Amino acid sequence: MSVIAISRGSLRAATQLAQGLGSRLGSRVVDREEILAAAERYGIGETGLEMRHILAKHPPGFWERYAEARRHYIACFKAALLDAVLEGPLVYHGNLAHLLLKEVPFVLRVRVNAPMENRVEAMMAELGLSRYETTRRIEAIDNERKRWTEFLYDADIMSASQYDVVLNLNRVSVGDGIEMVAAAVQKEAFQRTPDAIRRVRDLRLATVAEVLLMSHPDTYGLPVQISADAEEGRIAVELSVEAGDKRLIEGQIQSALRELDGVRQLDVSVTVG
Repeated sequence: MSVIAISRGSLRAATQLAQGLGSRLGSRVVDREEILAAAERYGIGETGLEMRHILAKHPPGFWERYAEARRHYIACFKAALLDAVLEGPLVYHGNLAHLLLKEVPFVLRVRVNAPMENRVEAMMAELGLSRYETTRRIEAIDNERKRWTEFLYDADIMSASQYDVVLNLNRVSVGDGIEMVAAAVQKEAFQRTPDAIRRVRDLRLATVAEVLLMSHPDTYGLPVQISADAEEGRIAVELSVEAGDKRLIEGQIQSALRELDGVRQLDVSVTVG
């Protein structure tokens, strides 16, 4: 069975859709918070990035200052997400996965849009707030999610072109959405194949290698290109820099990746000048 990545236009609706699909398809259901917790084993906490803390600050050079930390954060999150993908059938709900898993061929990318009025009514019933307070809170949540995704990935999560299925819950119910997505994911394009699984394992190994390089003080931020063959246990790292000691840089990369599990061959190529 495939992977379904649901982007939240409405937290409540996306959760209901994910849980319904999980029950219908017998798939594991995980959300962003669970992947974040799993990413701790890769050191995502060391990036220093946290949504509310970062988005509250807009110093001069804001985007450039956090460029490498963003890359580190994404690598850690992606590694944890790929671990979950390799474990078996998966329904993920939260933002960003549809972007991070774009190289995984069997991912069905779904966007859920719920009418503001429905979201307001549900939150009012849950929290006992006024209509005005509830509306402002939902708008603030939506704005925060949008800015966070733009900050991390420089992408507009609202763009329909990023998804395979967009559900407008103003026209279809959550139950109908479950039926529609369950039918779509049965298509041949979204089935796991041995070749597709190999590609995911290669991607996961390359991503973990990037995490290790971003975790090492000597190789942090190096603009490397990494390819991997998990079956052969091979990692290839290419790097082009304007200046530096070629042998020293190659040695630092090899040192940072020395403890990478499952690697029997490490090829490092550094071009200077």
